[in-house]
Amino acid sequence: MFKTILSTLDKNKTPSELDINKIPSYIFCRWLAGSPQTIMAANQINNFHNEIPMINQYNMVKSAFAGKVRYIAYPKNVQEDTRKNVQYLTDYFKISEEKAKDYLDVISDKELNMIINMYTEYELKGKK
Repeated sequence: MFKTILSTLDKNKTPSELDINKIPSYIFCRWLAGSPQTIMAANQINNFHNEIPMINQYNMVKSAFAGKVRYIAYPKNVQEDTRKNVQYLTDYFKISEEKAKDYLDVISDKELNMIINMYTEYELKGKK
């Protein structure tokens, strides 16, 4: 599926219509949002994803950006890091996970990094 999505940036490659229709619109928009040049197209597709068939979404992006945008990175899943940070805050402040998620929104980067470093050093010492 990802090779099919990447083919929108290549003028010479055109996958089959069956392969194009397998792409979920959400994934396609999320990938497009990874570049400043294509984020507006992602927004338009996202607004009308039910009305625009996937083949048309693909062709629109291909005609607009093939050869003009070299590479769009697929966004990494940051959920694992967030889960660890919530656990560190839960342990450090002795609070619930729900409260720790709220703290994550307001805590300074400096303080969060201090807490993370403290726990990662502790974990490393425990493994030795």
